[in-house]
Amino acid sequence: MTPLFSPCSGCSHPAIKAAKQCKTAMAMANDGRAGEAEALLKTAMGGLRRAGMPMMKAKILNSLALVYAQQNRHLQARRCLSSSLRIVAGHVGTDNWLYARIAANRDSLAA
Repeated sequence: MTPLFSPCSGCSHPAIKAAKQCKTAMAMANDGRAGEAEALLKTAMGGLRRAGMPMMKAKILNSLALVYAQQNRHLQARRCLSSSLRIVAGHVGTDNWLYARIAANRDSLAA
């Protein structure tokens, strides 16, 4: 029987690749390498555009917002979080912890 998911470490499924890129980008951002983190997150987003996966796109947008916020680029961060909120609302609604958390993060940013 063929397994549903390949156990390989080099899987090329877009969601797995994007998740790994997101994790790496956040480590870069935490190490003060925001420019590299931003570039990697944008690359991850590009891979998802071809594959769909809106909830993974919302995750990447959240991470990109954090990178922007670290750089005091609050307008860009707010835009990313607002886009993420639209995606989450469209797929799981607004009455959940994820939507509330993203909204709180957006609302905490300086205008």
